[in-house]
Amino acid sequence: MNIDIERQTNTPLKEQVRLAIAQRIRSGLLAPGQRLPSVRQLADQMKISLVTAVQAYRLLENDGLVESIQGKGTFVASPQGPNNPWINQNSNGLHLVHQEMPANPFDWQLTIKDYLPRASFWSQSAVRLPPGILDLATASIHHSLLPLSLLNSSIQQSLREYSSSLGSYAPFQGDPEFLKVIVDYLKAQDLPFETHQLIVTNGTQQGIDLFARTFLGPGDVLAMETPAFSGSIDAFRFSHASIQPIPLDQDGIRIDILEDLSTRVKIKAIYTVPTYQNPTGAVMSLRRRRQLVEFAEQNDILILEDEPHRELTLSRRNVMNKLPPPLKALDMTGRVVYLKGFSKFLFPGLRLGVIAADGTVYSRLLAAKSIVDLGSPLWLQKALIPFFKHSQLKSYIRKLNQVLVDRSDLVAGKLFAKLSPQVHWQKPSGGMHLWLTLPPALSADSLIPEAHHRGIHFLPGSIFYPGEPEAHHLRICWTNLPDADLPKALDILCELLNQSV
Repeated sequence: MNIDIERQTNTPLKEQVRLAIAQRIRSGLLAPGQRLPSVRQLADQMKISLVTAVQAYRLLENDGLVESIQGKGTFVASPQGPNNPWINQNSNGLHLVHQEMPANPFDWQLTIKDYLPRASFWSQSAVRLPPGILDLATASIHHSLLPLSLLNSSIQQSLREYSSSLGSYAPFQGDPEFLKVIVDYLKAQDLPFETHQLIVTNGTQQGIDLFARTFLGPGDVLAMETPAFSGSIDAFRFSHASIQPIPLDQDGIRIDILEDLSTRVKIKAIYTVPTYQNPTGAVMSLRRRRQLVEFAEQNDILILEDEPHRELTLSRRNVMNKLPPPLKALDMTGRVVYLKGFSKFLFPGLRLGVIAADGTVYSRLLAAKSIVDLGSPLWLQKALIPFFKHSQLKSYIRKLNQVLVDRSDLVAGKLFAKLSPQVHWQKPSGGMHLWLTLPPALSADSLIPEAHHRGIHFLPGSIFYPGEPEAHHLRICWTNLPDADLPKALDILCELLNQSV
């Protein structure tokens, strides 16, 4: 377990150690019952005082995340601990670490030092859910809504026309013909890219990873809007950069707080999802977008703009082009690196996206891409060329939005009718996320076991915070369940939350 200590910050060392261990516990990298280093070992490893190590463990114990057993050591707390009100109602009160555990032949692996800071997105993934759970967590479109016939014809045409691509590798930046159809698609959204600005990625997550690998390292400062996409936090933590959370308001990331931060530290990069933000669904105003680009230019800062949801506009008419333009369209100096994924409105299983940049920023990202995977699959790119060329693609997106509008209205109707007014939420204007805020004293994490018992799953808001989490939020997605299951899941959710507040 490697913990980066920043000795030049105002954050006390005990808080830094506490937060680093807490993130590993919350994301499942440290399992219940796992023994932690002794306070002396922790002090030696972190080059901190024995008193600081004791204080850090005491804070974790107060949080209910660890348990200290006299004569045995400090252990990751069992989910049956005192801070889990639902399970504790029917449990015998025993904690996992109090029991004599059988010898594990893999215990020696705990001596291997790793550099994983957290993996909250991994720990909450749907593949780990019990069978039969109604999934309100996964951000994807249900397969019944996808243009399968259009994809099928595209694949068949590609097999006829591009069969030789199965025996070839793609250029590192992507297939030129595929990049051309993507450029045409993006230009239709008022994004005037050219092929020499684009690199094909295996989804936007790889784009985030490439940016972090290329431009962020120990000592660099990344300012990121908070709450933020959990997968981005995991990737940025991996770079061991210093992440500075910047809160949002109704217009987007707070420029005044960025300005204040810039007087104290040198900000190297900013991460934002300005359009239908994940997890809140907010849309950054045009004025704020212009302010952000101007701030980056004045302070020599890179912006990583992540925009996977622009197509998903929840309106009875197609108003996609009335959204504020992407930050990249306002960028005249190459400060903005733009990420575009196709998973959210097309096929999650295909995992393709693009990253757009200019100048040497582009060439350095391309070098990182060549190191990471030698280029994305060629035939998959070829298979999507007829798809993106097809005249029915625009019609599909328009029809999909009409279906999602109906679903959004269903969700809003259910919550208005059944959910306690103590739970706050706002109907989104696009995207696929709904952010709910509970009373401050209530933790959404503590509701997960009971939610699974009742047959639903959602994402606790704590995983969307790069620093100390706010636990009284949760995120649901209402796009990936069958029509018959969505009302059932919402009824269960309302009943659970009403009984908890």
